[in-house]
Amino acid sequence: MGAAEAVGWIGLGRIGRPMAARVAAAGHALTLWARRPEAARPAVADVEGLAAAAAWADDAEALVQRCSIVCTVVGGPADVQALHARLMPQARPGTLFIDFTTAAPSTATAAAALAQRHGLQVLDVPVTGGVAGAHRGTLTGFVGGDPAALERARPLLSAMCARLVPCGGPGAGYRVKLVNQTLVAGVLMGLADGARLARAVGLDATQLQGALAGGTAASALLEAYWPRMCSGDGAVSFTLALMQKDLRLARDEAQALDVPAPMLDAALAAVRAAIERDGPQAGVQRLAA
Repeated sequence: MGAAEAVGWIGLGRIGRPMAARVAAAGHALTLWARRPEAARPAVADVEGLAAAAAWADDAEALVQRCSIVCTVVGGPADVQALHARLMPQARPGTLFIDFTTAAPSTATAAAALAQRHGLQVLDVPVTGGVAGAHRGTLTGFVGGDPAALERARPLLSAMCARLVPCGGPGAGYRVKLVNQTLVAGVLMGLADGARLARAVGLDATQLQGALAGGTAASALLEAYWPRMCSGDGAVSFTLALMQKDLRLARDEAQALDVPAPMLDAALAAVRAAIERDGPQAGVQRLAA
């Protein structure tokens, strides 16, 4: 990607904001649009340098007509499909659409077909590494789509991602992310059960974390979530609602492939119970309540 290409960004949630800030800090001309600007504008102002470095588009159509790369990081498959259906017919030929959302593989199939019809390029690049990784620029991006499109996007993606993993054709990035989220769910479920056991016998959470960190239970999730699981509070970086959405997508994929997934069923039941108790915007640490 040349420096002259203009980048449009749609999706300014917890992870989208720091990702966009990394793009702006790398020197890319950035235009923002949000479906709820009244909520997004104050949030963007809290991200260092982003508000000053980026321009705002009045509407999504203005953004896509101004930019040659359009990035989306939104709620789920329906949001992605709605934006693609709205914007791809308005885009200039050759525009590259990059979606960072955790979505269904069929979302990428539909996007690729629509992109081909209008002379566009498309990549699915769901990321892992959390909000902290987005701030640091250390995300891992699972890339699905044409290798030529990846090479075009690589300088932009490298502003956010320390690792880019080519996974295959359209939808392959989404598939790998669903495997990733299945593994994450298993660890979070284990952390929740372990935290309850530790509390029940009065073990000191900090001392126990130090002991566990030197053994086979050591992981980035242990480091990030053990204190929050033991206390039941702390910063919210991954909500129960997002976990539920991701795990439903993973279970749907397993069911479509006729693959047993008992842990996903158990995790979804635990997430539903936590949402009923604490609400969908509570953090996943509430699994240990």
